[in-house]
Amino acid sequence: MRTARFPQLAVRCSWCAAPTDQLCTNPATGLSWHNKTHDARRIDWVIKTTTCPVCASAPGYSCLTTRPPLMPLTSPHPERITAADRAHTATHRTPPWPHSAPTADDRSAGPSPKPADASPSIPTQTHQGTPRSGATEPAHSAPAGLPPTSP
Repeated sequence: MRTARFPQLAVRCSWCAAPTDQLCTNPATGLSWHNKTHDARRIDWVIKTTTCPVCASAPGYSCLTTRPPLMPLTSPHPERITAADRAHTATHRTPPWPHSAPTADDRSAGPSPKPADASPSIPTQTHQGTPRSGATEPAHSAPAGLPPTSP
């Protein structure tokens, strides 16, 4: 018996309305996705199949905030996602999601992925107000609204 490549195929996609056991489709073109599903479908699968270890929400119910007043969250707690992944991995040979990082006790997930290098075109800040990219300071250092000063 062949297992599903994505466990979230067990639920209907709330984003593109793809039925169970079928891949998600692009709503604009109707073409099937061959290697991924919508994140909304994965979230629905996690919520419908797992009890949250943080807020004790039962399967089928959204996670709640941990402080009063208790409010429903838009996405499940990370611990609930991990619990769903572990429950699926315990009964299947492959991890349920390509973005799941393998843990030390989970040898079936293979080697951990190499982190991507930082893009030189996207500025990242190491300290407050200091961009790490090739961005330079403005030619003038006068406050806004004042004319630039000559060096």
